Amino acid sequence: MLPIFFFYTYKSTRQVKKADGLLHSSLHQEGWDTFWTLTVWENEGAMKNYRNAGSHLKAMKISRKIADELEKVNWENDSIPAWEKCIERLHQHYGRL
Repeated sequence: MLPIFFFYTYKSTRQVKKADGLLHSSLHQEGWDTFWTLTVWENEGAMKNYRNAGSHLKAMKISRKIADELEKVNWENDSIPAWEKCIERLHQHYGRL
């Protein structure tokens, strides 16, 4: 399943670049087996349209089968947050130190 997941992850990165309402997208690796994506959208509807369609939806269905854990945090902000702030919020949200 992992090669198929990577295939759809790659296609998801292409999908997000064309998504309506996308303001920013980036990827961050934390350790050898933890990856985070950060996307900033014009509104929640634009985010959900991307999240619920195409390669991203396929990748997320596969990830549920192969990942030990999946984590996400949504919040509204006036600017693109720094990665440090995003990771801090993820760790706080999921009770990590």
